[in-house]
Amino acid sequence: MKTLLLYHTKTGHTLEAANAIAQGIQSSGGSVTLISANEFIPQTISQYDVFIVGSPCWGGSISHGISTPIAHAINRITNEIANKLCAGFSVNGGFGGQNTVRAIGERLKAKGCTNYVAGPVAKAGAPLSLWVGPPVTQEDRARYHALGEDLVKQCIAHKIN
Repeated sequence: MKTLLLYHTKTGHTLEAANAIAQGIQSSGGSVTLISANEFIPQTISQYDVFIVGSPCWGGSISHGISTPIAHAINRITNEIANKLCAGFSVNGGFGGQNTVRAIGERLKAKGCTNYVAGPVAKAGAPLSLWVGPPVTQEDRARYHALGEDLVKQCIAHKIN
Protein backbone atom coordinates (compact mmCIF):
# COMPACT_ATOMS: atom_id res chain seq x y z
CA MET A 1 0.00 0.00 0.00
CA LYS A 2 1.37 3.36 -1.06
CA THR A 3 0.23 6.51 0.73
CA LEU A 4 0.62 10.17 -0.11
CA LEU A 5 0.36 12.35 2.99
CA LEU A 6 -0.20 16.04 2.26
CA TYR A 7 0.29 18.43 5.18
CA HIS A 8 0.85 22.03 6.14
CA THR A 9 2.47 23.16 9.35
CA LYS A 10 3.39 26.54 10.74
CA THR A 11 4.94 25.52 14.06
CA GLY A 12 5.76 21.85 13.38
CA HIS A 13 2.89 20.25 15.28
CA THR A 14 0.98 19.01 12.21
CA LEU A 15 4.24 17.51 10.95
CA GLU A 16 4.63 15.71 14.31
CA ALA A 17 1.20 14.15 13.76
CA ALA A 18 2.02 13.34 10.12
CA ASN A 19 5.20 11.57 11.18
CA ALA A 20 3.27 9.46 13.70
CA ILE A 21 0.78 8.46 10.97
CA ALA A 22 3.69 7.62 8.66
CA GLN A 23 5.24 5.41 11.36
CA GLY A 24 1.92 3.58 11.76
CA ILE A 25 1.71 3.00 8.01
CA GLN A 26 5.29 1.76 7.82
CA SER A 27 4.96 -0.49 10.87
CA SER A 28 2.02 -2.19 9.10
CA GLY A 29 3.96 -2.81 5.90
CA GLY A 30 2.86 0.22 3.89
CA SER A 31 4.94 2.97 2.36
CA VAL A 32 4.33 6.68 2.70
CA THR A 33 5.49 9.88 1.07
CA LEU A 34 5.07 13.10 3.03
CA ILE A 35 4.68 16.28 0.99
CA SER A 36 4.13 19.83 2.11
CA ALA A 37 1.20 21.72 0.61
CA ASN A 38 3.56 24.14 -1.14
CA GLU A 39 5.28 21.27 -3.01
CA PHE A 40 2.10 19.35 -3.88
CA ILE A 41 1.41 18.30 -7.48
CA PRO A 42 -2.12 16.79 -7.74
CA GLN A 43 -1.23 14.50 -10.64
CA THR A 44 1.09 12.50 -8.37
CA ILE A 45 -1.93 11.16 -6.46
CA SER A 46 -2.46 8.57 -9.23
CA GLN A 47 0.69 6.76 -8.03
CA TYR A 48 -0.83 6.09 -4.58
CA ASP A 49 -3.57 3.95 -3.02
CA VAL A 50 -4.31 6.27 -0.10
CA PHE A 51 -4.41 10.06 0.17
CA ILE A 52 -4.20 11.74 3.59
CA VAL A 53 -4.53 15.46 4.29
CA GLY A 54 -3.35 17.11 7.51
CA SER A 55 -4.02 20.72 8.38
CA PRO A 56 -3.55 22.84 11.43
CA CYS A 57 -6.81 24.32 12.61
CA TRP A 58 -6.90 28.01 11.84
CA GLY A 59 -9.49 29.93 13.79
CA GLY A 60 -11.82 27.02 14.46
CA SER A 61 -14.51 28.12 12.09
CA ILE A 62 -12.91 30.76 9.87
CA SER A 63 -12.79 29.23 6.39
CA HIS A 64 -13.80 25.96 8.08
CA GLY A 65 -10.50 26.02 9.94
CA ILE A 66 -8.42 24.69 7.04
CA SER A 67 -5.07 26.36 6.47
CA THR A 68 -4.83 28.40 3.29
CA PRO A 69 -2.04 26.25 1.75
CA ILE A 70 -4.13 23.09 2.27
CA ALA A 71 -7.25 24.76 0.85
CA HIS A 72 -5.28 25.82 -2.24
CA ALA A 73 -3.80 22.33 -2.66
CA ILE A 74 -7.21 20.65 -2.47
CA ASN A 75 -8.66 23.19 -4.90
CA ARG A 76 -6.10 22.07 -7.51
CA ILE A 77 -7.26 18.43 -7.37
CA THR A 78 -9.48 17.39 -10.27
CA ASN A 79 -10.41 13.69 -10.46
CA GLU A 80 -7.21 12.22 -8.98
CA ILE A 81 -8.84 10.97 -5.75
CA ALA A 82 -11.72 9.05 -7.29
CA ASN A 83 -11.69 5.48 -5.89
CA LYS A 84 -8.94 6.35 -3.37
CA LEU A 85 -9.11 5.78 0.34
CA CYS A 86 -8.77 9.27 1.84
CA ALA A 87 -8.33 10.55 5.36
CA GLY A 88 -7.93 13.83 7.18
CA PHE A 89 -6.45 14.90 10.50
CA SER A 90 -5.76 18.11 12.35
CA VAL A 91 -3.85 19.70 15.18
CA ASN A 92 -5.22 22.74 16.98
CA GLY A 93 -3.88 25.09 19.60
CA GLY A 94 -7.25 25.97 21.03
CA PHE A 95 -10.42 24.52 19.55
CA GLY A 96 -12.10 23.53 16.30
CA GLY A 97 -9.92 20.67 15.09
CA GLN A 98 -12.95 18.45 14.45
CA ASN A 99 -14.38 21.19 12.21
CA THR A 100 -11.14 21.15 10.24
CA VAL A 101 -11.24 17.35 9.80
CA ARG A 102 -14.88 17.57 8.73
CA ALA A 103 -14.11 20.39 6.26
CA ILE A 104 -11.22 18.41 4.75
CA GLY A 105 -13.64 15.52 4.20
CA GLU A 106 -16.25 17.78 2.60
CA ARG A 107 -13.69 19.28 0.24
CA LEU A 108 -12.27 15.87 -0.70
CA LYS A 109 -15.75 14.46 -1.29
CA ALA A 110 -16.50 17.44 -3.55
CA LYS A 111 -13.40 16.41 -5.54
CA GLY A 112 -14.58 12.80 -5.95
CA CYS A 113 -13.51 10.97 -2.79
CA THR A 114 -16.07 8.31 -1.89
CA ASN A 115 -14.24 6.69 1.06
CA TYR A 116 -13.19 9.25 3.69
CA VAL A 117 -11.87 8.47 7.16
CA ALA A 118 -12.08 11.28 9.72
CA GLY A 119 -8.85 10.99 11.66
CA PRO A 120 -7.86 12.22 15.09
CA VAL A 121 -7.44 15.75 16.36
CA ALA A 122 -4.85 16.76 18.94
CA LYS A 123 -4.34 19.88 20.95
CA ALA A 124 -0.78 21.16 20.67
CA GLY A 125 0.83 24.50 20.27
CA ALA A 126 -0.80 27.75 21.23
CA PRO A 127 -3.91 29.58 20.04
CA LEU A 128 -3.18 31.71 16.98
CA SER A 129 0.35 30.23 16.84
CA LEU A 130 1.73 33.25 18.65
CA TRP A 131 4.35 30.94 20.14
CA VAL A 132 5.20 27.31 19.46
CA GLY A 133 3.64 25.95 22.64
CA PRO A 134 3.60 22.34 23.81
CA PRO A 135 4.17 19.45 21.36
CA VAL A 136 1.73 16.72 20.39
CA THR A 137 1.44 14.43 23.42
CA GLN A 138 2.62 10.84 23.36
CA GLU A 139 -1.00 9.73 23.80
CA ASP A 140 -2.07 11.72 20.73
CA ARG A 141 0.90 10.43 18.74
CA ALA A 142 -0.33 6.92 19.52
CA ARG A 143 -3.77 7.83 18.12
CA TYR A 144 -2.19 9.15 14.92
CA HIS A 145 -0.01 6.03 14.71
CA ALA A 146 -3.15 3.89 15.04
CA LEU A 147 -4.77 5.82 12.17
CA GLY A 148 -1.84 4.87 9.95
CA GLU A 149 -2.17 1.21 10.92
CA ASP A 150 -5.94 1.26 10.40
CA LEU A 151 -5.63 2.78 6.94
CA VAL A 152 -3.28 -0.01 5.86
CA LYS A 153 -5.78 -2.60 7.13
CA GLN A 154 -8.66 -0.89 5.32
CA CYS A 155 -6.70 -0.64 2.09
CA ILE A 156 -5.71 -4.32 2.23
CA ALA A 157 -9.31 -5.35 3.02
CA HIS A 158 -10.61 -3.23 0.15
CA LYS A 159 -8.14 -4.82 -2.32
CA ILE A 160 -9.11 -8.33 -1.19
CA ASN A 161 -12.86 -7.72 -1.55
